[in-house]
Amino acid sequence: MTGRAKRQAARSLDAMEWELGLYDWATLPCRGCWNAAHVPDELRRLALARTTDAAKPTGIEYHVFQETWATWTAVPVARVLMAGLTRRTLSLAARHAFLDLLWSFVVADDEEIAEACRDVVRTGLGTLYEEVFSGRAIGTAMFAYWLLDDVDEPARVERLLRDARHLLPEDLHPDPPDAAWPGPHPVRPRARHTR
Repeated sequence: MTGRAKRQAARSLDAMEWELGLYDWATLPCRGCWNAAHVPDELRRLALARTTDAAKPTGIEYHVFQETWATWTAVPVARVLMAGLTRRTLSLAARHAFLDLLWSFVVADDEEIAEACRDVVRTGLGTLYEEVFSGRAIGTAMFAYWLLDDVDEPARVERLLRDARHLLPEDLHPDPPDAAWPGPHPVRPRARHTR
């Protein structure tokens, strides 16, 4: 391989591709297939998606998770998703799908899998805070907030609400204690959202 070819190959390797290469996907469980060998290509497809329809995780949903159950493959998938969120070229549709999947993993019924996924999410707190502060989209900010609410210290999340309230949906979080509110505060759902 020439020097130029090596530099080109190095440029095409990013954190997501590196993370994908760390696992023997054929040995990981898949609910819909014999193994998870198809998952890396599905994650690459999601990362390149430019529309909401193209960003539907058809090879992940019903394979790695469904509604609130998950297989242990969710943990390496969560690592890949967190790495993928650092891609500058990730479209808004892909970013939304990545965050939606991550949130689905951290609220899985199997508490061991959910906690392992929360540990993965904790490695990228800065990425999630940046998602909220970026103002890219209210939907991605919402999922980033929910992830932070599940994994970070309550005082930091409260500070986020104080400083970035204008970037989050109004019904996402309770009003400050001094605000008049005629009824109960909205509660975030535990089940998956429709896309």
